[in-house]
Amino acid sequence: MRDAAADIARRAWLDCPRCAGAADCATCRAGRTCDTHWRYMLGSAGRNIFLQCPECLHRWWHDTGFGVGDRPPGIGDVSGFWTDVA
Repeated sequence: MRDAAADIARRAWLDCPRCAGAADCATCRAGRTCDTHWRYMLGSAGRNIFLQCPECLHRWWHDTGFGVGDRPPGIGDVSGFWTDVA
């Protein structure tokens, strides 16, 4: 059953870990966005997104590998930024 939060306006182009529906698609293999092999993006939490495959209806969390928690400690520290201004 398709998730109630599924909306075609919120999509992601990632492989489904269950059905591999995009395995034979030249567009997907080239890393481009295909009109056929997209996934519903149901939600997100930090750097993780919750997806559903419209082909097999499998739902799963995917770690995008970027976002919350990726910045080294102190990178946003701007203390002293205004100390040099006269």
